[in-house]
Order: sequence, then structure tokens, then C-alpha cells
Amino acid sequence: MNATAWSNGSGTYGIRVGLRNRDRYFSPSWTEIEVEMDGEAQRFGLTDGFWNKCPEFRDSGRNIIREWLRRHHALEWPTRRPPRFQLIPLGEDRFRLIP
Repeated sequence: MNATAWSNGSGTYGIRVGLRNRDRYFSPSWTEIEVEMDGEAQRFGLTDGFWNKCPEFRDSGRNIIREWLRRHHALEWPTRRPPRFQLIPLGEDRFRLIP
């Protein structure tokens, strides 16, 4: 699925999956997901906002997504033009993030 970088503008980063992808690939019963990033599995919580109008999983202060974006030269972007990525479903609550 297509995904984009997300930032709240105050140092928190995330990966936005969008409403359609959220509804198609994510289960409302999940409270967290596992995402493989550069070969390492990371866990991210899904907030109540994820199930409303904020379909992104966020860093929650751990800077894992921020550092991944930095390594892939995608930490900054023009307004309304975030970098795009592929988020590959691996089954259950597991995904792989590809730059």
C-alpha cells in the first residue's frame, strides 16, 4: 500500500496510511502493529485518533520513525508534499516499510 511521511511540526513523526488503507489492511481490534524497518521489527501503538480522522501510526517520542526518515533522506519535505513509501502487509498485524 502507498503511505507517506507525517509530522505534527513539533518533532513527532509518523507514517500516514490514509483512511482507505486503514480500513482495508488494519483491524480495529489491534492496539499496536509491528513494522519491519531496514530489517528490524519495531512496535507502534495505534491511537484512538488512528481510528477517527488521523490514520497514521506515530513515533511516540522514541524517534524511530524520525531516524528512519533521516537515514533515507526524507526528514524534510515541501508543504503538502510528504515523501512516499510502500507499507507491505505481511499478515496479521505485521508490515514492512520500504523507502
